[in-house]
Amino acid sequence: MPTFSSDARFLGVDLHSFWRDIRKALKGVHQWPLLAWLTPAVPVRLLQSDGTQSIWLDGVQVTGARFKPNRVQCVALELPDSIVLRRGLTLPSMSAQDVASAVALDVQSVSPFGAGNVVWGYSAKRTPGGTVALDVALASRKQVAQYLAAQSVRPADGAEPELWVRSLYSGEPIVLIGFGEAQRNRVAARWRRVGYGLLALIALLFAAIALTPTAQLRLRALDAVRAYDELAARVAPAVREREQLLQSAEKLSALAEVLNGRIEPLTLMDRLTQVLSDDTALQSVKLQGGKVTLTGLTGNSPALMQVLGEQPGFRDVRAPSPATRIPGAPKESFVIEFVLDPVLFGVQNGVAQTTSSSHPLAPAAGGPVNAAAVSPLDGGAGSTSAAASAAAQAAPRSPGAATFGGTATFGGTARPAAPKAVAASAPAAPAKP
Repeated sequence: MPTFSSDARFLGVDLHSFWRDIRKALKGVHQWPLLAWLTPAVPVRLLQSDGTQSIWLDGVQVTGARFKPNRVQCVALELPDSIVLRRGLTLPSMSAQDVASAVALDVQSVSPFGAGNVVWGYSAKRTPGGTVALDVALASRKQVAQYLAAQSVRPADGAEPELWVRSLYSGEPIVLIGFGEAQRNRVAARWRRVGYGLLALIALLFAAIALTPTAQLRLRALDAVRAYDELAARVAPAVREREQLLQSAEKLSALAEVLNGRIEPLTLMDRLTQVLSDDTALQSVKLQGGKVTLTGLTGNSPALMQVLGEQPGFRDVRAPSPATRIPGAPKESFVIEFVLDPVLFGVQNGVAQTTSSSHPLAPAAGGPVNAAAVSPLDGGAGSTSAAASAAAQAAPRSPGAATFGGTATFGGTARPAAPKAVAASAPAAPAKP
């Protein structure tokens, strides 16, 4: 059966021992050289066995008026050598806790007093050879109590004094364990905590100094964001109107792009009316973008192409198929294509050009009438006079004038316009049978 162990182990490491060692190391952290200065030495007033007094600080006697004996809280009594036993030991280098355990074991083994009747203390000093030299002092607890009862000088607050024994070799005090040294340790621990608190306060101040610029920038950024939000809320209506204006401008731009390439059909029809001769009849006009396809009948298709090619705004005049004449027919059947200039025939200029071109065709009553600028397409057709032009405006077109007998096809929707008069010319000569 599998066995379960209650030992806390991880990867073979005993966690109990691990945490015990960690706690032991943390207990002595205040003794590290980096932090030892935070534990101040507590002055002690020593009542010596010969009746005199002295002030001791960190194992060294202090002379002068630096400390007043009446203001020193901790008091120690020096035991006479008559009731003290001494012993010297030399141990290898080890920790302070191990040294204390070794001294306690040695005192129990060599003490002539009972196990509960012995008090002891020691002072340790490291030698150049790496060992630890110990000066151990031990005494009977009963004799010590009798000595304390015989002393008339007691601490003012009634606290239990410390018991010291002077070392014969170095003169340093040996503190017997279990008496008033706990008070001195408490005073030192209190000042140590004050030092730790001041050190933490200094660290916090330095952290605050380091973080203050960042905090200021953060607050400024928050204020800027809040101000931006408020400004955005105030200008929201203006922003919406601006967006609508931009959308309208984009629509107008798109419309302008569409209109820039669009041809005005009325302008084209007005120009064709002026250009075509009387013997030309259009059967269809097809307008696709800027390309125009004319289909119809004429007496001389090459002359018609030449006239169209000489007109401003007509480009690339050509015949996609040759003109044909049915035997016995007086006219030729033609198909002519050309490209219009959007600058002259565009929608923008369509109304202005139509109006300006229609002015000569509608003279005032009783005024002079100019002949229409119509070029003859054959030898039998001549230029018209002003009277004939005026009669053409007042009377319906004669059977020999240019007609649009077919259907007109445009790329867009033509706007309705007033009917325009076509200048009349002399009747063409009859075609040969």
